[in-house]
Amino acid sequence: MSSLKPKIANTGANVGLFIAFLLAAVAYSNLGIKYSGYLNQFIVLWAAVGTLIIVIVMPVMAPTHPSAKWVFTEFQNTTGYANSGLTFFLGMLQAGWSLIGYENGAQIAEGTKNADVTGPRGIVISIIGAIAQGIVLCVATLFSIQDLEELQERSLFPLATLFVRATNESLAAFFMVLLIVTQFATLCNVLLAASQLTWSMARDGAITPYPEFWYKLSGKQQVPLRILFLLATICIIVIMPTFRSEVYWSAIMSTAVICINVSYGLPFVCRLIWRRQDMPKGRFDLGQYSLPINIIAIAWIAFFCVILCIPTVSPVAPETMNWACLMIGAIVIFSLAFWFLGGRRTYKGPMQTLAEKH
Repeated sequence: MSSLKPKIANTGANVGLFIAFLLAAVAYSNLGIKYSGYLNQFIVLWAAVGTLIIVIVMPVMAPTHPSAKWVFTEFQNTTGYANSGLTFFLGMLQAGWSLIGYENGAQIAEGTKNADVTGPRGIVISIIGAIAQGIVLCVATLFSIQDLEELQERSLFPLATLFVRATNESLAAFFMVLLIVTQFATLCNVLLAASQLTWSMARDGAITPYPEFWYKLSGKQQVPLRILFLLATICIIVIMPTFRSEVYWSAIMSTAVICINVSYGLPFVCRLIWRRQDMPKGRFDLGQYSLPINIIAIAWIAFFCVILCIPTVSPVAPETMNWACLMIGAIVIFSLAFWFLGGRRTYKGPMQTLAEKH
């Protein structure tokens, strides 16, 4: 096998690409919800066709294939922990990072017709689609691996390495384009959903100081452009410490998964404690399964968050420590300080229209 030399191997270039894609997503999101709909219609077809191409072409062209027994039953513990069960749970970080973002469809659906139905349906469809797509991709990937140790050691671009070894450099570049376009569409959706959530908080007075500055809409499409730039600025600031430590990036990933899952669970907790019997029901309703599903979801989130705070390798050193718990503590302190110093004075509860502000 020929050696692979990455074209981009420095943090500065990677951060630069991150910022470029982020600003491009801001520019596209500024076009409004209408163009977001166009992008979503395109990306559904793009992702479906791209997935089929990869899962068919890559295993077919792979020079060798591992056995089905290895693909479906092999378990390797390289963490240093003696407990294989703990190792299995630690491996859920990747699955946890993939199965998030359910709320984006609901937030974007606020600008569509029949949002109370299309939002929940979108969440269900996205979860089922993600699971099905993930299983197919995992099986195709495992049957296409040529050298597992090489992929584990090549931490910079293991996916590109997998594509090159299984096919050739030209097809590998094509596969990466398929993934980059899909990821960019995802970035646009996440940024748009986050801007709408942040705008709602500014409208309700939960963001200070000067909430009236942040909830001001721009252009004919009435887009929260100021908040889009605010979110982009925060993302750029947050990424900068990676110049000093790669451990920081791992901590950011773990922290993000934990915080997002906690945000999903908090409404369930509030429902069980305060609104168990008189919860208003919409046109989309889980019926008698609602309460058991809520309880299971809360239990899973609590368990999952603990797992994600455990270091992924043993013995633990400063370079391998999972600093997510420390970062979560900092987020909690910041949030509480933000609330008591300003938010509690300006927040008046959810508002339905801007007219209520005046």
